[in-house]
Amino acid sequence: MIKRFAQRLFRWFCHPDYYDEIVGDLEEMYQRNKDEELRFVQWKYFFQVIGLFRPSLIRSFPHIYLTQPAMFRHYFNISTRVLLRHKFYSAINILGLAVGMGVALLIYQYIHFELSYDKFHEDAENIYRLTQTTIRNGENLGTGVYTTYGLGPTAKAEIPGVETFVRVYPDDIGMTVINPESDEKYQEQEGRIWYVDSAFLEMFSFPLKQGLAKTSLNEQHNILLTEAMAIKYFGDSNPLGKTIEISAGVLSGSFTVSGVLEALPANTHLQFDFLLPIDYLLSRYGPFKNHDDGWDWERFVTYIQTNDEVQADNLNEKLDQLVSRHVGEGLSKSDSYWKIGLQPLTDIHLRSNFPKDLASSPGNIQNVRFFAMIGLFILMMAWVNYINLSTAHAMQRAKEVGVRKTIGALKNQLISQFMVESCMINLTAGTIAIGIAYFSLPVLNNIIGIELTFNVLQIPEFWAAFFLIILFGTLLSGIYPSFVLPSFNPLKVLKFITISPGRGFSLRKGLIAFQFLMSVLLISGTYLVYQQITFMKDQDLGFELERILIVNGPRVAIQDGQEALISLFETFETEVLQHHTITSISGTSHIPGRGYMGGWNARKLGEPESAAKEGMVIFTDSYITDTYDMKYLAKRELPAEISNYEWLILNEEAVKTYGLGSPEEALNKHLLVFGDTLKILGIVENIHWSSLKTTHLPILFTVDRYYGAYFSIKMNMSDIDESIAHIEDAYQQIYPDDPFQYFFLDDAFNRQYQADLQFRNLFSAFSALAIFIACIGLFALVSYSATLRIKEIGIRKVLGAGVGHLMILLSREYLILLLIAIGLAVPAIIIGGKAWLENYAYKVGLGIDLFLIPGLILLLISFLTVSYKTFASARANPVEALKSE
Repeated sequence: MIKRFAQRLFRWFCHPDYYDEIVGDLEEMYQRNKDEELRFVQWKYFFQVIGLFRPSLIRSFPHIYLTQPAMFRHYFNISTRVLLRHKFYSAINILGLAVGMGVALLIYQYIHFELSYDKFHEDAENIYRLTQTTIRNGENLGTGVYTTYGLGPTAKAEIPGVETFVRVYPDDIGMTVINPESDEKYQEQEGRIWYVDSAFLEMFSFPLKQGLAKTSLNEQHNILLTEAMAIKYFGDSNPLGKTIEISAGVLSGSFTVSGVLEALPANTHLQFDFLLPIDYLLSRYGPFKNHDDGWDWERFVTYIQTNDEVQADNLNEKLDQLVSRHVGEGLSKSDSYWKIGLQPLTDIHLRSNFPKDLASSPGNIQNVRFFAMIGLFILMMAWVNYINLSTAHAMQRAKEVGVRKTIGALKNQLISQFMVESCMINLTAGTIAIGIAYFSLPVLNNIIGIELTFNVLQIPEFWAAFFLIILFGTLLSGIYPSFVLPSFNPLKVLKFITISPGRGFSLRKGLIAFQFLMSVLLISGTYLVYQQITFMKDQDLGFELERILIVNGPRVAIQDGQEALISLFETFETEVLQHHTITSISGTSHIPGRGYMGGWNARKLGEPESAAKEGMVIFTDSYITDTYDMKYLAKRELPAEISNYEWLILNEEAVKTYGLGSPEEALNKHLLVFGDTLKILGIVENIHWSSLKTTHLPILFTVDRYYGAYFSIKMNMSDIDESIAHIEDAYQQIYPDDPFQYFFLDDAFNRQYQADLQFRNLFSAFSALAIFIACIGLFALVSYSATLRIKEIGIRKVLGAGVGHLMILLSREYLILLLIAIGLAVPAIIIGGKAWLENYAYKVGLGIDLFLIPGLILLLISFLTVSYKTFASARANPVEALKSE
């Protein structure tokens, strides 16, 4: 596309005597560079063509005097006088174009950032993340990013072209990290402490501020910190060689700081705080590694790096064959097999939709496309404003054209004049637009929660696109006055014979309708996004979010052993429940909005292994049903003593998934979970453990009081401060070595909608700006129309017309166009709305309000915009309008 445009441009301006020779040289250089990235080579070809735009190579253009400096100055001076003579309309034109270009530039900055994820890594184009899809009994059970421990090293050993691999094992419950020198201790959130292979910093280009990349992960007890963590635990002192302790049960230990990473770029999906050697993990979990060469241990995110000669399709096939050789026989017993997928590193941020992912806030390619469309619409609406005002000025400029043609101006000269005027407006607007985008960037940063820098000015592609937009805008917005007005007959114009505008007025009405259509679509989109997010946040989850306080469970105390931990929790539970505001407490491995222990294979006792299906496991105690207001559909009498990992509480979806019959029938059956036979204690109604973007999943609440990663405390809200103080006192008394950290469940749960809220805020802001651009254009048109009809209004008032009648007369045309636009928008809203809502399992319906309310909003905005000027015109003194001819 870029190359073809450059070829046509060169053919247009190059002298025929030189064309064949030069174009051959260009093609030869293009073919020589073809091994590089295609887009880069095409842009290089384009800039080579631009560099050949020289006076010695340009062909002669008959009757075009724009190339003469004196004539160009003349055009420039005339255009400046015209713009200054019509200050109001010139300001509207420039303001509309500047805001439109500025908003489009902001959107471009955002899209460029989203598309830049992980491209800064040195060999990004050769790095892939492996995904695993499980097929059982012909049914696709889903795709995830977790693969086995053995997959990475086996792929490197057996598949030519795989140069290296890196496995990442993220901590999933959080750990207490301690600086023994200062006794600074914090419970770090789950997913931010990673165990990685020593090649991690060789595969990924994360620069070290201190330490050596090649050796920093070579020793089992080394640890790498990010710059933020180094400051957090060591302040301004040099942390290299110092000791840091981690308390996390079997993974507890002392580590030596071997390196400090510079602040991680915002445009990477690999966001972590600590890196530890995977060898330390293996030393603690040795049995997993040794069993079946690690192919049974599925908790690793695996990345591979290939050489340039490897084709992705061939590599996929080889990976599937590798899996079949090593675990195919075992999988066949359950009528299953795995398909290994390759996900390019640079696709991960925008094209990931997995239940568990390293990326804490993955993007969405569909949203990027939405914003690209909005940016294009805004730019087009700004151009439409210019074209509309140009057509509205047509009759006034017709007299100017008539005079100029009478004194000998050629048609090409007139075209050049209007094109220069259009170019001046677009260039001025473009310059102002860069300033608008620069000073508006902090607002964008506040909405998306990321500190973007205004770096697009340093990108050559941006300047190429910018000047193409200026060129295209000049041609598009200047085409009517440049080619239509010079065609008017000067005799008819100067004799005041009415010149039929022909398509001009039809074009203007069509463009106004287009602006109304875009505005209706954007308002409807904003309203739909608002409706959907409000629906998800207000939906009954099955429990009261705002009444549940979450306290991070102990990490240091885990080292005392299971029995001691259970005893401490019982003491803590008894102490906490003494406060009158607290009604229930439960210890769980996970909480709503923070996922599950993982997908564990389970099946009904007596069924073959091939009948196993994944269930989401949550370790908890039996009090979870009280804390989370779970309603039993059926249950046994609670035994006096409940042993760990013996009983299950299932939700309705689990009963359905495993074919257990009715809730009462399910109580008499058993489930095999990872080879262990567990009894069913009760069946509860489905609750929304995750966001409403996903359907209900089969949940297995496994009774095991050892997993107290979180304490969920249900309380009334009569005295929050006193209740929290009571809980903190009890926690510090029973777990003195663990920091007390808490949060309310509604805050944590609603973070799942952070990406949706960000999308809503961006969509709303850009839509509001688009409507603003449409309104200023509409206001300018109404103002100009009222000016042209000032004498008509005066005559009608003299003859007795009222203000209301005159307002209807001046507004009717625009209101009819608005109604037409609303009618055209209805099918687009239905199709687009249904497509967007497919991303959500629980969603709002497309009711009549989706069309009615946005239409009424735009009608009100348009009415106020039109009425302001029409009312002023209708109230004007008719004598002032009629006293001069």
